[in-house]
Amino acid sequence: MAAVTLTSQLLIRRHVETTAQNELVSSVAVYSKIWEQRARALSAHASVLGHDFGSRSAIASGDAETIRSALDNLAGRVNMPQAYFVSTEGHVLGNSRQQIDPRLAKMVVWAAEQQSEQIDQFEQIDVIGGRPFRLIASPVMAPVLLGYIVFAVPIDAAELDQIRRLAPIALQATLLHRAPDGRWTADRGPESDEQLARLVALSGAARDRVRTVTGPDGPELAIVEPLNGNLREAKAALLLTYPWSAALVGYRELQLGVTLSSIFALLLALLGGVRLSSAITQPIVELERAAHNLESGMASSIEVTAPDEIGRLAESLNRIGRLAFHDNLTGLANRTFVNEQLQAALEASIRLETQTAMLCLDLDRFKLVNDKLGHQVGDALLKRVGKILRDSVSDGTVARLGGDEFAIVLPNCTPERARLLGQALIDTLAVPMKINDYQVATGTSVGVAFGPKDAHDAAALMRAADLALYSAKRSGRGVVRFFEPGLDSVAQQRHQIETELRDALQSGQFLLAFQPVLNIEKGEVRTQEALLRWQHPTKGNIAPDEFIPIAESNGLIVAMGEWVLREACREAAAWPGNFGVAVNVSPLQFRNSGFLNAIFQALSQSGLSPDRLEIELTESIFLDGEAAILAQLHRLREAGVRIALDDFGTGYSSLSYLRSFPFDRVKIDKVFIHSLQDDESTRAVVRSIIDLAHALHMDVTAEGVETAEQLDLLKSFGCDNIQGFLIGIPQSVGNTSVVANAEFTPLQVGSVVAGTPTLLTQPPRLADRQGLGSRTASKL
Repeated sequence: MAAVTLTSQLLIRRHVETTAQNELVSSVAVYSKIWEQRARALSAHASVLGHDFGSRSAIASGDAETIRSALDNLAGRVNMPQAYFVSTEGHVLGNSRQQIDPRLAKMVVWAAEQQSEQIDQFEQIDVIGGRPFRLIASPVMAPVLLGYIVFAVPIDAAELDQIRRLAPIALQATLLHRAPDGRWTADRGPESDEQLARLVALSGAARDRVRTVTGPDGPELAIVEPLNGNLREAKAALLLTYPWSAALVGYRELQLGVTLSSIFALLLALLGGVRLSSAITQPIVELERAAHNLESGMASSIEVTAPDEIGRLAESLNRIGRLAFHDNLTGLANRTFVNEQLQAALEASIRLETQTAMLCLDLDRFKLVNDKLGHQVGDALLKRVGKILRDSVSDGTVARLGGDEFAIVLPNCTPERARLLGQALIDTLAVPMKINDYQVATGTSVGVAFGPKDAHDAAALMRAADLALYSAKRSGRGVVRFFEPGLDSVAQQRHQIETELRDALQSGQFLLAFQPVLNIEKGEVRTQEALLRWQHPTKGNIAPDEFIPIAESNGLIVAMGEWVLREACREAAAWPGNFGVAVNVSPLQFRNSGFLNAIFQALSQSGLSPDRLEIELTESIFLDGEAAILAQLHRLREAGVRIALDDFGTGYSSLSYLRSFPFDRVKIDKVFIHSLQDDESTRAVVRSIIDLAHALHMDVTAEGVETAEQLDLLKSFGCDNIQGFLIGIPQSVGNTSVVANAEFTPLQVGSVVAGTPTLLTQPPRLADRQGLGSRTASKL
């Protein structure tokens, strides 16, 4: 409001200043017009007298009385008491009422000499006796120039009053005249001669420019107009001033009205602000409390009582609170909210000496549902599971922690109650559900921890329940497991292995072992499978099943797999003949964008021919979509790399994948080979796999062959290759069981059947098989 008031006042002053300037300029223009008209009138009267025959005769004969009489008559007619005749010799005759100033004749003669002889009149401004006069002269011709009829018009207060009367505003007119020393003086004006001189100089440089000066009564608008000529030549000038106080008189009411309106509006704004603030203070306090609770991680809600902005803000804050503490998909509590509830329940349990149960569970095969049926079906499944959990728990908090992970907090709970609830959930979720026209089969495992028995704070209790869930999943899924102190040490050991894995890759603790693949028909080894081993500097050999799953979970498997590729190609390049090397590839490594480049670089750096490299893939690589995977496989095939489908028969859709891509080799999983001798159905399955692969022009390799009886059966089924302890255990580089120096003894298949194998080494003792020949434990 202050800014509006100030702006209004400035605009009013600017308008007043502009109006006053225009009025001053107009007044000067009007006075100049009147001055010119009066000069022409006086000159005409003088010309009439100068052309009168009697007057010219009197002037020619030197009749002074007649001349004075004529001048008296003329002065009376025009109301101009100072009328003169000035001869060319400088003699002056005036009307009978005038005192003749001898300087007048000199000025008239001098002025006449400055004019042309043919002029009809001339005008001159001069100062006589300290007074400015306006001299208007007309020549007397008879027919030669005899002299001049002259009117001497004093520029005095009467003239200035005429200007003030004609002006529409309250002007003050002041006459300025130049002193003999050249300085300008005035009866009234600015405070000092310096200001007057500056004003005159500025007006001379820019005519008609209005200036602001300091007058006797305060600030004034002023304009200087020279009389008869410019300021540098003129001997008199007119100073018109207009006081600011007079200019603002007509606008005082407007200024007062603007000021009062602003004050009134300000008072209204203040009163409205006070009333508004009093109306919203309490809601704002509630909003501040709710915002503080949100910042502190505590859920809260505000009762919306008004449909105004505060009400909408409260509703928005409630919505934010719901989003902050609830899962958007299932509507269940989220991790933040369950942490808050769990901490509150733990504190109450400590105080009341009761137990709070924390149940963690996740869905089995959920990723498969997402990948095969789409995320829309996966989301619908999560909603259905969330509803099942919510309906099963009436006195606790159900939360979705993220992905397919759920949690349940049960205050004042007994172990039996937790076990029964967990088992009931396992049984319920084990029943297939119809989701979007699909029959979806899933399942769950449950981990349970109690506070304060297992942990005293929410984070530690949730971690204990998560460790119990991990133990349940390792036990075969579909079971309830309670937290035990030993699980924490297992988790710490897992974390330590995860940390040491990174150092192992950088410090060269990994090495490769090679296991031969025997061609049954030819009785010779043409391929070795590269298997990863870890020689820890203090712990010795660490079994692959201890570190491979960890490497796959933290993504380190990609770097490890690239190292295996480079080392396997480098070793195989030194083997004689066309011995090939097979390398297992993790699905995570295969999905990496740099996988193809890693293979091509390994081949290029080692110099190994692409047809001597065989990569072994499991069916799980197809879970991310067949089209992109098949495109990569075809690029590898075009480059000459051989491709094998590993662990055939244990996947999700084996026959479909065999139809989708022409693999070079199919490897039958050892789980079928181990029961080959005892189970007729297993023999039928193996025989069918071999027949199917041959029909698709693919070689077949049986893994895990340990006895001659197994070999005999496989040979009768037409199996092409075998791999297992019967042929040889994995050996590191430099061992004679590897293809070094190409010293292979062809295997006489009949001898093996007879129980006297001659290739490489005798089958290892059962104790030697742990961590060496286990196919599951050596996925690389």
